[in-house]
Amino acid sequence: MITWSTPPEIVRATADIIVVACANCTRRSCRSGGMGGAARGVRFARAAGRSGGAGPGLGASLDLKPGTRAALDVVAAAAGTAPAMLVRGAHTAEILARNGYASTVIGCPSLFLSPTRDLGARIAARVAAGLGPRPAIAAGHQHHADMAPEHRLIAAAERDDGCHVVQHPATMIALARSDPADMQGAEFAMLAQRLLPGLTPAQVVAWGRRRAFVFTDSQNWMSFLHRYDYAIGPRSHGVALAIQAERPGVVLHVDSRTREMAETMAIPTQPFDDAPLSDLRDVVANAWTPGTGAAFDTRRATLARVLRTALEAHGITVSARLAALSR
Repeated sequence: MITWSTPPEIVRATADIIVVACANCTRRSCRSGGMGGAARGVRFARAAGRSGGAGPGLGASLDLKPGTRAALDVVAAAAGTAPAMLVRGAHTAEILARNGYASTVIGCPSLFLSPTRDLGARIAARVAAGLGPRPAIAAGHQHHADMAPEHRLIAAAERDDGCHVVQHPATMIALARSDPADMQGAEFAMLAQRLLPGLTPAQVVAWGRRRAFVFTDSQNWMSFLHRYDYAIGPRSHGVALAIQAERPGVVLHVDSRTREMAETMAIPTQPFDDAPLSDLRDVVANAWTPGTGAAFDTRRATLARVLRTALEAHGITVSARLAALSR
C-alpha cells in the first residue's frame, strides 16, 4: 500500500503511474506539502484539486497554501502534456487557473458506477409512473449552524419509514454502527442534543439502530438503496449513489463543494436551508422531469468521454463500462 508517508524511492520502485484521489486538496485548511515530497520524480496520472467545504462561494477567489502549491507543482510537472488535475467543476478549475494550474472538469467518477446509458431517462420514467414514499436521507451532521433543515429530514425519514445514511463525522458513524464504545462523552452528548433533541440517550441509541446506516463500499450502498424510493440531503455522494441505483435524488447543497459537484453532473440541487417542512417526495418528483433525465444523460456521456480521454492520455486502459458510457 502506498500512503502519503511512503518514501519516494519505494513509490518509484512500485508504480509507473499514480492516480491520486484527494477530494479537498485546495481547501483553505489543507496543507498538501507531504504529497509533493512523497511522489517527487514519479509520473502522476491524476490529482484532483477541489475547493474546501468551509471555503468561499462559487465565483470567489482562493489563495493556495505554499505546501499545496508545492504539491501541485510536482503533479503538473510529472504529468507532462497529459491532463494532470481532474476536478469537480468549473469553480475549482477557475481557482486553479487563477493560481497558474490547468485542470480538466470531470465531476466525480461515482457518476459512472452504473453501466446503464439512459439512467436519467429511466429515473424520470420511474418518477412519472408514481414515486413511492420511502426516503433515503443523505444525512448531514450535528455541526450545522441551523439544525432545523436536518430535523425536517429526520422527521420525514421517521414518518415515511426511511433511512438516515451517514458518512461523517465519527460520532454519527458510531451511532449508525451502534458502537457503545464510541457513544460516550461530551461529543456524543452534543450529537444527541443537537440532532435528536428531546430524546433520552437510550432513545437516541434506539433511533440509530432503527434508522441510521453507514457503508464502506459503493456496491453494497447502492444495493441497499434499492429498498427506498428516492434520496435527498446535504451529502452529494449519498444522492449520487442513489441515482446510480436508479433512484431519483436531490442534493441540498450546504457549500460550494456540494453545489458545484451536483451542477457539474446535472443532478438537481437546491439550498439546504430550503428543505421543506413536508413533502420531500414532491421536491424530488418535481425536480426529475423528462427534461432533467435527458440533460443528466447527455452530461454524463460528455463527462465520460472527457474522463476516458484524460486516462488514455496517460496510457491507462479504461474499463469496458466507462468505454461504453463514453460512446
